[in-house]
Amino acid sequence: MKKGFFFILSSLILFCCIAEKGLSQENKVLTNDNALKTPLDSSVQRASTAYMANSGTVGLSIAIYHDGHSYLYNYGESKKGTGQLIKADQLFNLGSVAKTFIGIMLAEAVIQKKARLADDIRKYLPGNYPNLQYKGHPVRLVDIANHTSGLPKTSRIFPAKTMDSLKNLSLPGQIHFFEKFNQDTLLKDMHHFKLDTIPGTKYDYNGNAMTILILLLERIYHQPYEKLVTDYLVTHLKMYNTRTKVPVVQLDRFVQGYKDAPRPVQWYDLKVYPAIEVNTNLFYPGGPSMNSTMSDMLKYVVANVSERDPAIKLSHQQTYARPDGTGVGLSWMFGESNGKRFFYHTGKTGIGFSTICSIYPEQNLGIMILVNDTINQDLVSDLRDAIKDALK
Repeated sequence: MKKGFFFILSSLILFCCIAEKGLSQENKVLTNDNALKTPLDSSVQRASTAYMANSGTVGLSIAIYHDGHSYLYNYGESKKGTGQLIKADQLFNLGSVAKTFIGIMLAEAVIQKKARLADDIRKYLPGNYPNLQYKGHPVRLVDIANHTSGLPKTSRIFPAKTMDSLKNLSLPGQIHFFEKFNQDTLLKDMHHFKLDTIPGTKYDYNGNAMTILILLLERIYHQPYEKLVTDYLVTHLKMYNTRTKVPVVQLDRFVQGYKDAPRPVQWYDLKVYPAIEVNTNLFYPGGPSMNSTMSDMLKYVVANVSERDPAIKLSHQQTYARPDGTGVGLSWMFGESNGKRFFYHTGKTGIGFSTICSIYPEQNLGIMILVNDTINQDLVSDLRDAIKDALK
């Protein structure tokens, strides 16, 4: 009798665990704000459900602009266990999509006749840099913007012992370490750069070079890049929540990022250090960064699709053609779909986000996708393609 009772009890517990797990998986897929009223809604539902079925996904936010209409969809959770969808006014990190802003700022400098794309970058540097050329060919502004500069991919090589010690520091401790690196230290390091090819002839994706382009823009405009890009976004695009620096008091606005399924990035640890302003655009150790909301990024998508802003239109002009038929503008990557070019950039961050921004001016279409995981950038691109195919 006791054995039968314990067997039934064990089976009941197992059944409950399975049911709970199944419910959790179902909620992961079905928790969303999709009204399911139009063919587009249904297509987004199918594509998003397929993405969210992958192990390790947490939340998903999609912004679409098509033929003058805007759409927002959200799935999953902004933070695991809360059941809350990502909201349009929450902050997330754009990863390398941030580089497109730098390209537009360079285009704006050209529009304002403060610089020319063909300018030798040494025109804007203090002192002499005879090393910033290869066989008489200087590095030009355009070479940095399209990743053909030949510059090294890191400005300084830190000893292994230093890097190992940094791994043991908390995020605030790491930020304090890198705070001593600034424009002056970068300028000093640039005296030791060695080019490996003729600038403008070989594509080689380079985040460090884009950081140097920020330095050059600061010297061209005589103001910090943060102010330069923020002023432009506010006055030209009415984007009020997009910036490189995030005050600690606004950290609660961030979507929670995840490096892998069970491990959230401890971004919020900084709240116990109220004196620190979180600057995701440090000169070291990585490339440029930007934070935004999906509401702002929808405005960015619309502006890039319409191409009414002169700087945005210039940033879309191809400045380098790659052998495979693709190309690069001013930081924007160029692809081809059904014989029509489109512009895009992807982003994968160390604080748990993957993003993609794709612009199809000839089809009056733009798509922005945010996920708060970093499991597979290709899956995010596949999701983008599925949505685009549904709009043919």
